Amino acid sequence: MSTNNKDTFNTEGYLIVDVLTEKEVADFRVLMDALISPEIRSSDKESRSSSFQHLGDEIADFGKEARQYYFHLLTKPNTQSILHAFHHPVILKTVEELLGPELIINNASILAANVGTEYSLGWHRDIIQIPQEEIEDWLFSPERFHNSVQINLPLVDENSLWVVPRSHHRPNTPEENAAFRGSKHYAPVGAEMPGGIPVPLKAGQAVLYNNNLVHRGFTKKMTVPRRTLHMGYHSASLPPTWHFYLLNSDLVTPEYKETLSPTLRTMMDQYLECKTQYPDMTQTWKWDYNFPAQPAVR
Repeated sequence: MSTNNKDTFNTEGYLIVDVLTEKEVADFRVLMDALISPEIRSSDKESRSSSFQHLGDEIADFGKEARQYYFHLLTKPNTQSILHAFHHPVILKTVEELLGPELIINNASILAANVGTEYSLGWHRDIIQIPQEEIEDWLFSPERFHNSVQINLPLVDENSLWVVPRSHHRPNTPEENAAFRGSKHYAPVGAEMPGGIPVPLKAGQAVLYNNNLVHRGFTKKMTVPRRTLHMGYHSASLPPTWHFYLLNSDLVTPEYKETLSPTLRTMMDQYLECKTQYPDMTQTWKWDYNFPAQPAVR
């Protein structure tokens, strides 16, 4: 019996898809290296665990520290040369299979690090925006549709992403709670997570995953420089989740939109329209928002 992408994604919480040709991989490597200037190296060799990177790093700082960098590209000047990666037809077609039509992009980023970097981010679900006392088990149930897909698309072979398959539509197990050590946001760096596995990817392969999946970033020591495109999408046909609000809509000005391709410009317009319709991120984890007109189950 054949399994389609949506079935695999819904069951496992993640999906691997071949996206880029060898030529596209090489072309995007050239574009990315032109943005981050990897020839600029610091004498700093002190290993650092990855910090919370939700605000993003500055591209001009790449290589100053021995760590992984996370560069948000949307609304950043002078990054237009690589933005077509984020509306690659294979990516958009696959995300539409998972979420539906009218895609909105809310994250277009680069994950980059030099050879020798050790990368470690604690196990987590992407719920840092939600206060811990407001995180309810029903958020991770199969009945609730999570209108978000997150993607890593590496330009070199890598296995930095680790996941706990099928954890996206259920609460933590007692063993997982023990690994989180009382936190609902992040397990301590280095904590062992039952059922956690690496997701090896070839250059040009993408992993698409549900943000609610228990996952982490981890690489012992990089033997090749990390060069990964990272992106996130929603469907405008459904109410957004808290991940939608990552993009600063104040920076999506008419002047900025004129610098974008027609596809990205349409997605930015949809983003602004959706932000007007759903201005309050704090509503997105409420029962009534996710299950309108249904009595709360306690």
